[in-house]
Amino acid sequence: MRYSKCIVCYEMIGWAGLLVNLILSAMKIFVGIISGSHALLADALYSSKDVITSALIIVGLKVSNKPIDEKHPFGHGKIEFLLSLVVSFVLLGITGWLLFNVATVLLEGSHKAPHLIALWTAIVSVLVNLFFWGYTRCVALEINSPMVQTLAKHHHADGISSVAVAFGIIGSHYLGMPWLDSVVAVGESIHLLILGGQVFWDSVQGLMDQAGSKETQDEIKRRANEIKGVETVLEVRSRRVGQELWISVNIGVVPDMDIREAKMIADRVEEHIADTIPHVGDVNVRFLSLPGSVPEFGEVEEDLVNLAKLREGVRNADLLADDDVLTDLAKS
Repeated sequence: MRYSKCIVCYEMIGWAGLLVNLILSAMKIFVGIISGSHALLADALYSSKDVITSALIIVGLKVSNKPIDEKHPFGHGKIEFLLSLVVSFVLLGITGWLLFNVATVLLEGSHKAPHLIALWTAIVSVLVNLFFWGYTRCVALEINSPMVQTLAKHHHADGISSVAVAFGIIGSHYLGMPWLDSVVAVGESIHLLILGGQVFWDSVQGLMDQAGSKETQDEIKRRANEIKGVETVLEVRSRRVGQELWISVNIGVVPDMDIREAKMIADRVEEHIADTIPHVGDVNVRFLSLPGSVPEFGEVEEDLVNLAKLREGVRNADLLADDDVLTDLAKS
């Protein structure tokens, strides 16, 4: 995070999004009804889902920032993925209902061009969502919050939706196609279903301890290898916990190295990774004494198999947390 004011923006974004989207949603519903625009009513659903997302961000902010405790040793970050999952269910359910109703109207064949007040409402929505998309995207990139990332995607989708509404109304009035408004509403509903599916999938992956990207994994390996005394990186594992990335690394050191020296090297690797990899919540580095010659990273398959066997043996002996014992076992 580059700027301290990002924290202020993060703390405000839930309330700001809630207020703005409440106003947009109410305005679109009211104008959509009096103007007869199905597309604008569908667009109101975009803003309504953002009301839900903003409210969940407020809740998620309070819960996810709670400190680690005895019952939650890995923190409370996954609440953000859980709340995103709730958003996806709400979005999919309401959108399915809307798609059914709009498709029914479209198939009935009786269409009337909506009043032009709907066009001006759509234009206002485009401008507001364009501003808030840039705002939430900035916060999402700096804070790395899954919930804010979801909100940024929603504002982007809202802006596109409102542009489509504007074109639909223009086509209905000036191109002699009164059915175009309903067609746009169907297109918006399908887009919402796709968006809901994406949010659902991302949330499930986060709850299932999805690893960091391949680029992040490679960067972790590179940073670990920069520390003097690290002969090779045997294994890198990571998982997202809300805004943070939790990392576990196994490094290889030369045979017969003093345990204290090896532990100091592991500590330096932890500090270096925490200082150079963004959004790191926790780093755990273990060391193993290499048998004889040092393999290249691409040739460590056998080491990984032995490491798995070693880990299983240590687990059975209830000695997982003891690095000294791990080192002694690796030497034997």
